[in-house]
Amino acid sequence: MSYLKLGNLTSIIAGLLILALLVQLGLYTISFAFTPLGLLQMTVIWILSIPAFYFYHKAELKKKYLMDYLAPIAIVITFAGLILAFYHEFLGLELILLGYTFEPLAGISIFLAVKKFLISSNLFFWGAVIYTVGLPFYIFNISEIAVIGDAIKLVGLFMLAVKMKGEKVV
Repeated sequence: MSYLKLGNLTSIIAGLLILALLVQLGLYTISFAFTPLGLLQMTVIWILSIPAFYFYHKAELKKKYLMDYLAPIAIVITFAGLILAFYHEFLGLELILLGYTFEPLAGISIFLAVKKFLISSNLFFWGAVIYTVGLPFYIFNISEIAVIGDAIKLVGLFMLAVKMKGEKVV
């Protein structure tokens, strides 16, 4: 299996966990992030960022420097946010949000590598953008934007997984 496919598989798993967390945050408000279950979910999602980055780093991507420089910045920022979240500091969630703003930017390199799959690649990329834009709305108890964005991103990733099966991508 290629590194790009492994990265996408890891991203699908993380995306499903993110979707579950987003729904819970929508149902129980942003304070759910500070519960033991919320912190556990955010920790597992963060841990998955490491192999996802590794696989994408090893993959043949276009404009690879976007992934190679922006993803580690996001990982470090979200780690700092996660640590603060364990201390129930709202700044931790703000840092996690800041870290996630790098996701669609780093994802440009993936998008360019799979752009021949026009619908799937666009769903993946624009879903990530919508998801990221929707995160700050949790402050106003508006969860639907991020949930819809993550769901769109996941549909794109699932479609890419099916289309990439057995096919050279780049």
